[in-house]
Amino acid sequence: PSDYILECLESIKKAQISHDFEVIIINDGSTDEQVISFLKTISEPYITLINKENAGVSAARNTGFIHAKGELILCLDSDDIILPQINNAIQFLKENKSLDAVYCDLETFGDALYYYKKGEFSKFQHLYITNLMTPSTVLFRRSLTENFQFNEAIDYAEDHDFFGRIAAAGHQIKYLPKPFCKYRKIYNSQSLSQKNRDKKHSTETFIKKQFDPHTEVSTKEVNQYVLKNFKSSPKQLLKLILINYFPFIFKFLLKRNIYKNDIVID
Repeated sequence: PSDYILECLESIKKAQISHDFEVIIINDGSTDEQVISFLKTISEPYITLINKENAGVSAARNTGFIHAKGELILCLDSDDIILPQINNAIQFLKENKSLDAVYCDLETFGDALYYYKKGEFSKFQHLYITNLMTPSTVLFRRSLTENFQFNEAIDYAEDHDFFGRIAAAGHQIKYLPKPFCKYRKIYNSQSLSQKNRDKKHSTETFIKKQFDPHTEVSTKEVNQYVLKNFKSSPKQLLKLILINYFPFIFKFLLKRNIYKNDIVID
């Protein structure tokens, strides 16, 4: 709805971005009269409105890539909000030319409040374990879009696929802990970034099949992920010790549902 869009645009003003920036709004064929009327009232000179036929979130983002003029890109969904911390992320990429993208922790608001601490980047983790790079938590160089676009043939986990291909190609990615965006969780409506959850399994399988673990990921990267996992989660380290040295205790904890499975790294 238009109040979410207004809140998103207001957050950009409140962030007081200290660098030149542009806002490109892609109206992906909305038929909501309230939204259409609201978009017609937008007059800020730094905002470009592009109306197109509905083709899905991937096509909308790719359209934004075509029209973008700046050095850096952030794919901000219309129901999310940006934070002043974005200034530090912009400055960090400007000062570190060897890096292609930075991502931050995930903080949600709306119908669910939680904080997901992602930790240092692991190509192995991102490709095969879990998606570390959701669109509104990644600031990346526009130059990447010359060779990479969102896959318009899939409508779930398109961010996992897009940033996975970038990571697999060897582009340099850095973790910045403090969130520069807040992700809205909506349980009773169709949030832009929360559709088609029923297609999760088949799409993620398709994504992972694109990559060859024997060539994309080195033994060193796997070891780094394992060490990172143990350092960030004492419970996982305890799990390893119990499985190896006190299996009878571990079986008891497994039955009590203290641990969900016997996988050392999950």
